[in-house]
Amino acid sequence: MGAHLNPLEKEFLIKRYLSRKGTDIKEFCEVNDITVQAFKKWLKQYSEGGIEALVSAKAKDGGLQVLPEGMNPTVENCKREILKLRIENERLKKNYIVETTPDGGRVFRRLKEKNAK
Repeated sequence: MGAHLNPLEKEFLIKRYLSRKGTDIKEFCEVNDITVQAFKKWLKQYSEGGIEALVSAKAKDGGLQVLPEGMNPTVENCKREILKLRIENERLKKNYIVETTPDGGRVFRRLKEKNAK
């Protein structure tokens, strides 16, 4: 087992695992050098309370915050969602959609072929 991970690193691993549908949790944990039990605990915590729930009890006692001081977590989540929607909007303007391949990769495909005229 490697060093302790901060909440942002845990969130990154969780999102990477969730984006790859069909991935075996044991293989994923082995590749990322984490235990299956710890990862399952993180998944449960993240689904219940978001990134704030991933902060360890020791870190909370020490005053560790996930976001820098003065930043509101709900505002940051809204900014992140707006950015995702802007990206999706630009893709749709250019007639692209994102499809997930069976192996978990992403492919950008045109909705309509370009007119040859």
